[in-house]
Formats: sequence, structure tokens, C-alpha cells
Amino acid sequence: MTEADGGPGTGDTGSEIARPNVDLARAVGGAFVILLALAAAGYAIYRERSSFADALRSISAGALVASFAFGLIGVLASYPMWREILEGLEVDMPWGPGFRVFFVSQLGKYLPGSVWPVVMQMEAGKARGASRRTMFAGNIITIFLNSAVGLLIACMLLPFYDAHVLARYWWALLAIPFLLALLHPRAITGLLDWAFTRLHRPALHEHLEAGATVRASCWSVVSWLGMGMQLGVLCAAVGNGAPSRYLLCIGAMALAIPLGVLFIPAPAGAGIRDVILVLVLSAPLGAGPALGVVIVSRVLLIIGDLLLAGVAGAMRRWKNAPAV
Repeated sequence: MTEADGGPGTGDTGSEIARPNVDLARAVGGAFVILLALAAAGYAIYRERSSFADALRSISAGALVASFAFGLIGVLASYPMWREILEGLEVDMPWGPGFRVFFVSQLGKYLPGSVWPVVMQMEAGKARGASRRTMFAGNIITIFLNSAVGLLIACMLLPFYDAHVLARYWWALLAIPFLLALLHPRAITGLLDWAFTRLHRPALHEHLEAGATVRASCWSVVSWLGMGMQLGVLCAAVGNGAPSRYLLCIGAMALAIPLGVLFIPAPAGAGIRDVILVLVLSAPLGAGPALGVVIVSRVLLIIGDLLLAGVAGAMRRWKNAPAV
């Protein structure tokens, strides 16, 4: 049988050899990125160890546990949001494999540049038959939709926390109609196609279903509530725990994190997010306690990311373990 007839020839042998080499290169590259992200996350905790220890002494163990639990809720809710958007783009991502892909890739946000989780998820989606373009669109839509929901929450909560704040920042309410319009199923995908056309790149031509947009937006709200309560518990531990303080913290997180995400060079929004949170919390808490609360909040969220990534990795090893 000749090679043209489909028999074993040099072309088949070459592809058989090349494929394991490509898979090995991807595995080694992925492991390197994960290890680098783990090192970056660990360094982020080590760098702030003194300030973290000072703030930690003024916060009870119960408050730390409650704050950590709310932070986990906030982070966990971001996964079904991402999955709903992928399903809306007709990407089949089962819960188990999706969990592993999502939370391991999230460690990439601790590397400089906000693109690493997107790159890692694009490769994982390709392994499940989804095109890189579709996975890219899904990630960008997730970021924009979550940011729009967060900024919408911030615009509604922050001005009404204090009448004086409303008098000074009433103009923030003008953004609400634009943010609501951005949540339309065709809005973000249309903006992506417009941007790619202006950059002389092929349009993505991805269309998100309305139901997926609504469900993803609901999960985004849950995520922001969890993140805000994570900060609110810490604020209550060092100051007044009035109900309005929790609304302030939810609005502060919903403002700071999207603005940090938009600042691409900083890993996980480092610097920008923390500065915004300290500015917002300094009025009710004072500059010193506000800084301590923000540092503790960030460290707890880093630990939560590491825990979820570890659970995701353990799930993979358990799945591949031989039966006994």
C-alpha cells in the first residue's frame, strides 16, 4: 500500500512524531506559566507581610474566617458566569473540566499583563473543540460584562452612601444608562467587531444569547456581593459595622476591581485597585486602618485563588488516578 493510499509513509510518521512533541511543549509551557504565577502570588503576600501582620492583629479570627468565606463565594460565582457566556456562544464546557481550566488559569492574573488567563483559557477551549477566536470572545465578553455590572452597582451604591458624596459625585449617575446599554446581548459583541474592523482584523462574528447574558449578569451580581461583603466584614472588625458600611464596601469593590482590570500592565490590578479602595475607605475608617483592611483583603483573596487552583489541580489528579 502506498503513502497516497493511506499506508504508513514518511508523512504519517512525521505527524505522529510531531504531535507528541507539540503536546509536550504545551504541557511544559503551561506548567511553567502556572509555577511562575504561583511564585508571583506568593511574592505578593511576602511583599506586604509587615503591613498585613499589623492589620491582622486588630482583626479577630472569626472575622477573618467570615471574610475569607465571602471572598470564596465572590470568586466561585465568577465561574458559572464565565460558563454561561461560553454556553451562550455554543461552547460545550462541562462543569468539572471547566472548573479546572478556569481556576488554574486565574493564577495568570498575578503575572504582569491581564492577558494570561485569556491565553490559557483559549488553549484549553481549543483542546475541547472550540476555536481560539470563540474562547477569546467569551473571555472578553466576560470581562466587559462583569465590569459593566460592577460599575453599575458602584454608580448606584456609592453616591447614596452619604448625601455629601452624592452632592459631589452626582455625575456618576449619568453613566448608568450607558452601562445598562452595554449589558445588551449584542452590545459587547458589536463593539468587539467594530474594534477588530478598525484594527484591520477579521471580525469575530460571535453572538451571545439573551438568556445567557441575563444568567451571567445575575452571577456577576452574586460575585460582587460576595467580594463586597468580604471587605465589609473586615471594615466592621476595625470600625463601625453599620449596614450602610457594607453597602459602601460593595460599591467600593465594584468600582476598584474593574478599574484595576482595565489597567493591563499591573498584575491583578495591583496598585490601582488598592489605591481606589484606600481612598474610598479612608473617610469612614481613617487612612491607616483603611490601608490595613485593603492589604488583608487582598491577601485573603490571593489565598482563596491559590486554594481554588489547588482544588482544581487535585480534581485533575484524582480523575487520572488508576482505579483500585
